[in-house]
Amino acid sequence: MKNELISIIVPVYNVENYLRQCLDSIMGQTYQNFECLLINDGSPDHSADICREYVSKDSRFLYFEKENGGVSSARNLGIEHSKGEYITFIDSDDWVDSDYLEVLYNALIDENADISVSTYKRFHMADNCWYFHSFQRGYDKKTFTGLELIDKLQLLSSFDHSYGSTWGKLVKSVRVETIRFNEETTLGEDMEFWYKLYLISDKIVYVNKDTYIYRTSNDEYKHFELEKIRSDIQHRLNFIAFLTARDLEVTSYVDDCILYLHDLVDKMKLEGLEFTQTARWLQEVLFLLEG
Repeated sequence: MKNELISIIVPVYNVENYLRQCLDSIMGQTYQNFECLLINDGSPDHSADICREYVSKDSRFLYFEKENGGVSSARNLGIEHSKGEYITFIDSDDWVDSDYLEVLYNALIDENADISVSTYKRFHMADNCWYFHSFQRGYDKKTFTGLELIDKLQLLSSFDHSYGSTWGKLVKSVRVETIRFNEETTLGEDMEFWYKLYLISDKIVYVNKDTYIYRTSNDEYKHFELEKIRSDIQHRLNFIAFLTARDLEVTSYVDDCILYLHDLVDKMKLEGLEFTQTARWLQEVLFLLEG
């Protein structure tokens, strides 16, 4: 069953300077049987005009508008309207190599997997430089059962963001019938979404090929907002609870969460936020996890 329809979901918000580069890279895909759903999340700039421009010249592009509700709600709307047998996500300020879809699709079909995962390269705007991974995983392609990947995720995620990022993956649409992005999670919603999918998938295949270009800036790590921190920790605790309910090993997830909590508490002390409600909550969670 080659050449099946792939749905590409692109949330759009204030990206008029980068959107054409993203959409041009999608138009130039070697795998051409796709639909591209452009979800305008209430963007106040000229992104809507650019979206309509591409819809008018390529019937594979579809345009949707919604009130601003965040990237998770935009992606969920895209899932609801998608018609493809497979779904992938591309952020509108990033772009992809011409074989992005082909690499992911061929790997998934060849291995009869539910999800295919690839890696990425970074383009840093501050210094106008490209950054590539210098390490080697020791394999060009590797398959996991869902439970095998869950067992190894903490180690694999220490290398890069390949397994936890929203983009760089292809999933059978049947797998997202009951799974959506958590619109209440304001930090780490991508990791939360994919970890849940790994938990319910039979097979995942990883391809050691960087066909996605992740645009970064100096603001990349400025997420030190108290509500976002609380949201990030809460979804990690929820996933530990899911694993525990399934009688799966959680030690690596608990240990990683504890280390992360200590790091956050130390940062809050440096920022003079150690007496905030969020800081007290983090210390409470640490106490309960460590005993």
